[in-house]
Amino acid sequence: MKKSKIISTLALVMAVVAARAQYTEINISSRVNADIQTYTYGNSYPTGGSPLNVGGVPFGLALLNNIPDTTGVVQTPYNGGKVQSYTFSVQPGIYATVLYTLVNTSWGEAGVNEGSVVVAGSRGETATLNLIEGFNVRDHANAVNCNTLTDPTVVSANFGNLETGLARLDRQELVLPSSFNGDTVTSITFNGIGNGEPNGQPFLAGMTLESVPEPASLVVFGLGALILVVRRMHR
Repeated sequence: MKKSKIISTLALVMAVVAARAQYTEINISSRVNADIQTYTYGNSYPTGGSPLNVGGVPFGLALLNNIPDTTGVVQTPYNGGKVQSYTFSVQPGIYATVLYTLVNTSWGEAGVNEGSVVVAGSRGETATLNLIEGFNVRDHANAVNCNTLTDPTVVSANFGNLETGLARLDRQELVLPSSFNGDTVTSITFNGIGNGEPNGQPFLAGMTLESVPEPASLVVFGLGALILVVRRMHR
């Protein structure tokens, strides 16, 4: 085998390994304060502790206070339209490229600012996902409040049926900017605005980071593969 072909093959293998999606589900249990099983059409939701896949991305649903048959969420309370912040730490060594969230609202009118989700890196860089009613978030129940979305990147998981009522969880996507390249994510903050009825109160049901292998791991993999190729060439 020619050296040029070996090198190109090795580069292709490393690129494939680097491109393989790896997912890290963020545990939100420490800040869960409501059970969406009790919401309108809420008994259609899978219970906490159940795995949920939305558009190919895995999420781990939480329980409320470890109570069986609940589906716990971080619900922003009504607070006169102020921001309520909830920060979650991320385990060390996660080189993330995308954040996926499950955020919906109680009530909601199109155009209302429902808050944001902010990702922070270890070098101090941040990335923000703004939550706008009718664009990338909406009422969790298919009822009389905001039922439409215009952001084409949102993926929805629907539960129930037209007879019992439809509930849903919508998946938002935040692609992290190049400032995060080669850096780890340290925390994620959910900033909900307690607008109340009818403007909306957002809740967080899950978060998952898509990541790539640690850069050092790719180097070790490449060196190992190169050694095997060189040995094969000299047989």
